[in-house]
Amino acid sequence: MRAWIWIASAVAVCGCSASDTSKSSRAQQSPPTNNGTAPSAAGSGGAPITGRSPDTAVLLEAPGAPAEPVDSGIVELGCEVGKFCKPTTPDPTNCGTLTLGQEIEIKKIPGNLLLVFDQSVSMSEPWGVSGQTKLAAAQAAIRNAIMSLQDSLVVGALFFPTYACAGGPGGIGGPGLPGGGLPGGGLPGGGLPGGGLPGGGPGGVLNGLGGMSVEPIGGMGQIPFQPAPQFLPVWDAHWTLAGVGTGIGTPMQEAFDRANEAISGAMLQGDLAVVAVTDGAPNCFPASDTTDLEVNRAATWLAERGIKTYVVGLPGAQGVQLLNDVAARGGTTEYILPDDPKQLEDRLRTLISETSKTVFDSCSIKLTPAADPADQLLMVVREAKDDTLHQVPHMLTPTAGWTISPDGVQVEIVGDLCADAMNGRFTSIQFQYPCKEGEPIPPLSPS
Repeated sequence: MRAWIWIASAVAVCGCSASDTSKSSRAQQSPPTNNGTAPSAAGSGGAPITGRSPDTAVLLEAPGAPAEPVDSGIVELGCEVGKFCKPTTPDPTNCGTLTLGQEIEIKKIPGNLLLVFDQSVSMSEPWGVSGQTKLAAAQAAIRNAIMSLQDSLVVGALFFPTYACAGGPGGIGGPGLPGGGLPGGGLPGGGLPGGGLPGGGPGGVLNGLGGMSVEPIGGMGQIPFQPAPQFLPVWDAHWTLAGVGTGIGTPMQEAFDRANEAISGAMLQGDLAVVAVTDGAPNCFPASDTTDLEVNRAATWLAERGIKTYVVGLPGAQGVQLLNDVAARGGTTEYILPDDPKQLEDRLRTLISETSKTVFDSCSIKLTPAADPADQLLMVVREAKDDTLHQVPHMLTPTAGWTISPDGVQVEIVGDLCADAMNGRFTSIQFQYPCKEGEPIPPLSPS
């Protein structure tokens, strides 16, 4: 679907003396004249109006409601809209603006999120003085973070364990517990000593002999990838059915095996992030020949698919080196240890927002009206990662920059800077003239 928007110009201008020449100062923003009616724009067929013209700038930003071209200033006889004009009074603090009609295609590419979520018994423990369990707090934080970005997100969830993880080296029911399984009554419905026999708990089986502990993403109790508005009610329903912390064991390695299968089988567009949420170290390990360590999975996802792996450690996960290693190898430096549920929600919202992108479909931009003088025009971008503005020099690096035609009509963004614009690094691109006494805009760092 093609989304067309209007390009709005917004220019900062500064005070100039009345003795300035016609190409030495900017125009001020003026209120509507003619008894409350807006002045006619240059070229509209109306009679010229004396005064000054606002300067031109072009703003490319996310899709919004189309706006009609509006000349918010007034022009003196012989002064062309978009050019320097001799002022009659000093410019005000709120400099002049001009909204220009222009079409450009901007694409909003949804992000993708795979949750790998620990639902073991220990997650039912309280989180400090919050009054919530770790599981309930994480469940709500994830829901709130997704809800705020649901229009641009596809989500899937893998819960672990989905069967009682009671076997494997060091696992519950492993060496040190007779029979290799859980005594009767260990899960709702009762597991039988010896493990591996139908017990009536979640999934209906006790995994006492190293069998499967985590269902595939299309299996019972899991949530396949789907748009966030459809995902959220299924997420809520899962907790209604599963209860709180009914899983036995922490088979994180097997959960990552299932995650790898889910990623390989998904037909997703846009960036994908994996977010693993747990409150401690894994304590149950698969016996499958296709398994691999969590750190290796995270490293492979990053190297081969550009997928980042985030690890959220809830109370009980402090000091677990494996979790930190997974985050580091997955491209997110270190695991997240929130102090409280609110901090968890804020951090989740930030990382989820980074998966969706606003991209520009072209690096050729036509300015209307033409910039005059062209050599004094600035390019200013807003970075998606932190919502900050940066000025871009014509030659940012030997392989990145922008040019403008001598007549001030055509801008070409070239090289690595063009790739940044088309890959979602910026949420807006502006072309504007600087204010003489305005705050300097920091330069953009190369990608």
